[in-house]
Order: sequence, then structure tokens, then C-alpha cells
Amino acid sequence: MSPEGSRSESGRPGPVAAHAGNSVGFTLSQLGFETSRRFATVVGELGLEPRHFALLRAIDSSEGQSQQSCGEHLAIPPSTMVAIVDHLEASGLLERRLHPTDRRTRTLHLTDAGASLLTVAMERAMALESTICAALTAADRTQLLALLRHVAANLDVSSNALPDRGSGELPRRSHA
Repeated sequence: MSPEGSRSESGRPGPVAAHAGNSVGFTLSQLGFETSRRFATVVGELGLEPRHFALLRAIDSSEGQSQQSCGEHLAIPPSTMVAIVDHLEASGLLERRLHPTDRRTRTLHLTDAGASLLTVAMERAMALESTICAALTAADRTQLLALLRHVAANLDVSSNALPDRGSGELPRRSHA
């Protein structure tokens, strides 16, 4: 029997390989919850939620897109998107403007305060990324991202979609 566990005659992992410590799904779940918790703390110190950060970043990457297209890009339901935009607009971080050719459509734009806050949030997010990848070489990180993208494709998970679909629900830390 190998350290990774036994294989049955069918080639499927045996009971040892199925143990939680050897499970890709379980490990990804652990890492996802902990990474989400830490990220929420990092941006939370700036008064943001992860969904706020994601929206500000999306607007920054494509200034002037419609609220609807931005919500679709991030896979956020329209009613949730309205609430997030309302909050960020009330906080002075973004503004809605009339679309130049379609008066029914609003476009999203960062304010100076929003752009400044996003810069600080990005710096902190990159510091967390450095912690996450501390033991990896640049090649290891590239390979890990490629493998994770394969897993995401297997599960039909869009690289743009927010894990919580913009609900703002944070993972709870297990006290086990």
C-alpha cells in the first residue's frame, strides 16, 4: 500500500485514500473557508466586505459598464446587486451615471475615494496572497493556479463568480 492510500481493483481510491486528509475536496473546502475568513478580515479592516471589494475591482477594470452587465459578470443576482451598489454609492465609493445613449441604463464609476480605498485594499489583498503562497516558487504558483482552474472547470465554476453570489454571507470558523 502506498502512502497515498490503497486502490481497489477498480482503480478507485480505497478507504485510506478517501480519508479527509487525502481528499482534494475536503482540503479545498478547508482552504476556501480559511482564505475567505482571512480575506474578509483584511478588507473588513477597511470597512469593506469581500463583495464590495469584488465590485469595486470589477468597476476599476472596466469603468463605465452597466450595473446589469457588472452583476452578470460577477454572477450576482439583480436584487443583491442593487443593494451592494446602493451601499457603495451611499458610502461615496462609486457613483451611478446615466448611460450616454440609453437613459434606462446606469453606468458604474469609482469615485476618487473609491479608487483610493481600492488601492489600499489591493495592497492588503496582495499581502495575503504572499502569505498564502509563501512556500511556493513562481512556477509552483502558476502550476497551482492552472490545476485549480481545471478543478473549477470540472465543477462548472466561473472564475468571475463570487462564492456567495454576493450575499455577503461569510464562512463560519469551525471550533473543532
